[in-house]
Amino acid sequence: MRRFFGKVDNQIVKFSKASLDHIKVLRLNYLEQIEVCDDGNVYLCEVSNLKPFEVRIIEKKDSSLSRELTKNIILFCPLLKRDNFELVLQKATELGVKEIYPYISSRVIKRVTKEEFNLKIDRYNSILLNASEQSNRDFVPKLHELNSLENLAKLYPNCQNKYIAYEQEAILGNKITIIDSNENDYVVLFGPEGGFSLQEVEMFKTYNFKLVSLGKRILRAETACFYLLSVLAYLIE
Repeated sequence: MRRFFGKVDNQIVKFSKASLDHIKVLRLNYLEQIEVCDDGNVYLCEVSNLKPFEVRIIEKKDSSLSRELTKNIILFCPLLKRDNFELVLQKATELGVKEIYPYISSRVIKRVTKEEFNLKIDRYNSILLNASEQSNRDFVPKLHELNSLENLAKLYPNCQNKYIAYEQEAILGNKITIIDSNENDYVVLFGPEGGFSLQEVEMFKTYNFKLVSLGKRILRAETACFYLLSVLAYLIE
């Protein structure tokens, strides 16, 4: 069953322009049933009008059927060249990430200002929305503003499960291990195409990030992201 995000107020569902554009492309039928998400709540609805598009709420669905991860994965994501950053946004959403912090570091190849990044923020949020609907998420991941690696290192000071995927750990084989199963937040960091400098790695170690291996092979940046998120989701679930 198709899922969309909207706002529910007094049994009336309102959709954003992005959702309505998506709905128009799909050509839903009169009385066709869909699911609508609003702030984690899921409603079973049926199409009651096509022009303008309107739905009628049938029932609120059982929250125990949620497809969300039981923990919050926070992703520190570098800007990547070509379309790889958008690919990471899409796949990280499908893999259950809750928040995404894009960053610039010393070896990031694609460099833009915050103002240039913000010019594409609507497109990025549209990618997150579409990926959330496709994967039946209850929430759309929150995309934060573009930041520096130094500022990100200071976030989540009390979190016990913070990981940095570092290629020099490949042979050492330090695996991802969950220290505190009661922890709600899990922070993961992967590097850009140029990797991390030794100074950046040492900085994150001082903020209690754990260096982990993603196997003996050196992975492309976007592949490392998908691998890291998949392993962590498996351990959580």
